[in-house]
Amino acid sequence: MKIKFEFGNATKFFSILLIFFLQGLIKGDIPNTCPNSCSNHGHCYDRTCKCFTGYGGGDCSLKLCPKDYAWFDIAIATDTAHQLAECSNRGLCDYSSGVCSCQSGFDGRACERLVCPFGCSGEGRCLSMTQKAADKDPGSGLVYTYNTQWDAQKIRGCTCDKGFFGPTCTQRRCARGDDPLTGTPSGPPIQVNAVQMLVCNASLSMAQGSFMLGFKKTFTTAIYPSDTLAVFQAKLAALSTISDGGVYITGTSSTVCAGPKPGAVTRIEFTQDFGTLPLLVTNTAYFKGTVRVFQKVAGTKENADCSNRGICDYATGLCICNVGYDNSDGEGNEGTRPDCGYPSLTITDCPGVLSCNQKGACSGYAQGFVCTCGQGWMGSDCTLRSCAIGRTWYAFPTANEVAHNNYVECGGMGYCQRSDGVCSCAPGFGGAACQIMLCPGSNGPCNNNGRCIPIGEAALEAKTNGVSTPYTYGATPNNPATWDARKVFGCMCDKGYTGYDCSQRLCPFGDDPITPGVNEIQNVTCKGTSGSFTLTFRSMTTSPISWSASPVAVKAALEALTTIERVNVTSKNSTVCTRRGNFFMVTFYVPTGNLPQMVVTAASTLVMNVTTSQQGTKEWAECSNRGICDRITGICQCFEGMATSDGQGHMGQRGDCGFKSKYLAIAQ
Repeated sequence: MKIKFEFGNATKFFSILLIFFLQGLIKGDIPNTCPNSCSNHGHCYDRTCKCFTGYGGGDCSLKLCPKDYAWFDIAIATDTAHQLAECSNRGLCDYSSGVCSCQSGFDGRACERLVCPFGCSGEGRCLSMTQKAADKDPGSGLVYTYNTQWDAQKIRGCTCDKGFFGPTCTQRRCARGDDPLTGTPSGPPIQVNAVQMLVCNASLSMAQGSFMLGFKKTFTTAIYPSDTLAVFQAKLAALSTISDGGVYITGTSSTVCAGPKPGAVTRIEFTQDFGTLPLLVTNTAYFKGTVRVFQKVAGTKENADCSNRGICDYATGLCICNVGYDNSDGEGNEGTRPDCGYPSLTITDCPGVLSCNQKGACSGYAQGFVCTCGQGWMGSDCTLRSCAIGRTWYAFPTANEVAHNNYVECGGMGYCQRSDGVCSCAPGFGGAACQIMLCPGSNGPCNNNGRCIPIGEAALEAKTNGVSTPYTYGATPNNPATWDARKVFGCMCDKGYTGYDCSQRLCPFGDDPITPGVNEIQNVTCKGTSGSFTLTFRSMTTSPISWSASPVAVKAALEALTTIERVNVTSKNSTVCTRRGNFFMVTFYVPTGNLPQMVVTAASTLVMNVTTSQQGTKEWAECSNRGICDRITGICQCFEGMATSDGQGHMGQRGDCGFKSKYLAIAQ
């Protein structure tokens, strides 16, 4: 058949074609386009956006924030937590810029590290646990690594300069010295200075090179084998870390080194630094001989603030000496050291207005009139309050990859107020000993939209596909990776809320109506004519259901669960259980996706079983992947042409962007 086209007929013909085209669109035929052309941040495949790295959302309009190990999360296996999380679960992502807004006290691109309070006040260095471990003076013991634990780069603290201490390096050290009344001929056993021995084997030739000695991480100028003992002593005494140049040197040779073996042995006595001292450390990079240092005598004198005979004013670093004490020479005589180490009067009692201010026991004359303070009190006269001790947050490791297992006052994350014995904790920390990392929230913990629990307890909340699969975290003895089980607290948000502080709203979830998929179908067989049964889905269990219940009654029982919104129950019999056996089919409409199988608990008179006849392949996505969630309101902002559905692609009231509007093509 031939058609004769005239202008009028052609116009009419194309008008009919347009009508057919629009009718096809109204029925739901959709052009092969993606929402907002994937915002130029992704590729469009089968009308679905595949976003480029760093972008997300159904239209790739969201700029994702960086991730790092989470401060707080739910364990994924026994003793396994701290997975990668956006903004490390201590901040909120601004999806317009991809920048984390961190909780106060945390910083970094992903809020991945602690802030050192007040920048260590300009009197110290802010170091990670890894850096802290490597910064240890090898003379004070083995240097251990701390590189592989979850907090190695996250926990940071202040390593204060000489003369300062405390979490923010704002407290000043007072002069330290030996208690002048202990270790006297008429009192307790004599106390001695620390002595170290240096053994050097080398010829006195300049070709042998030189070595250096370090004390408390400060090194001497070059020491040559031919240096006399007087020169050697001067070089050691010049170190700023040796108090008042207090070293006294004798030796088996007039020079530092001698050859052949055994070489020269030099005795080094510390006369102004007391207590247990670190060993001198050798640097032999430019030395061809051999040199070693070992401890000969451990110092037994006290090395105490204000020589235990005064109170330190940590604001000024000055000692307030008890009555009858003054500056010393470090040897119990009058001198210029402001350490209260010189008894200027005849001492007949322990310090205090009354002996030890009646807060401790006085040892008496034979023991040097020393106060032994009662619980909760400290200081030379027992006038200062002590604070609770907690597992330390920031300290040197005690073995490779092992830390946080020693206890210090206020956990090392706060100051002790000596007036009342209360810890003043750094921001974000709390507890009597500053031993816990507090939950975030500007309007109370978790903004009153969740529960504040420790990470060890959060492991018990673990779920797999909505089914409770609790783990333990921190129950394994001596596991260095779970030191934080009772220390790091975080938020478990209530239903409908999300965010590290539960300040944001979740939007409705649903199926993407533009992608293919089928509903989950589970079959339940039941044989018997008495008793009842229950069905459990995602850890929620129905009320008892009679064997003679109708499919409608089973549907009502399932939909009463908070984990199920809508199902359909069909059966070939009017009762779901029969004498010869019956099966009823449960089709899940909401939720969608690959669902866990229901668990049946039946009376002994019933024989029941559950199988999955059709695995769900639909999505269960926020805003059905066809909108962007407004975190303030919890309302989906649907893309053009998308609207709220019933969860099965039809118009409804779920607010999930799961309905294809008939105006979609026209809008596009």
